[in-house]
Amino acid sequence: MVVDDTIVRIDVDSLPVATHWGDRVGDSEAAVLARHAGQVRVEPHKYTGPEGHYLIVTSQDDTLHRLVFETDGQRVTSYRAGLRPYVDWVERCS
Repeated sequence: MVVDDTIVRIDVDSLPVATHWGDRVGDSEAAVLARHAGQVRVEPHKYTGPEGHYLIVTSQDDTLHRLVFETDGQRVTSYRAGLRPYVDWVERCS
């Protein structure tokens, strides 16, 4: 997502692209929760909840950026990373 000529958000929905920590589409919720223990909260997905979830990773050291995983309740189906508030938006830009 680009706002005023600045990339503010990246969305990933394919397997080969991993985060710095090794998270990928297809990973289990349990793996993501363990990898980011103490920095992740779980919320119901807007469209697929209560089965589907958002796993929202935040850092105490960086409140401007966030990592949001979307799941089907078992596995990561996509994720996005970026600057708040853009990374918090459910819909992608069109």
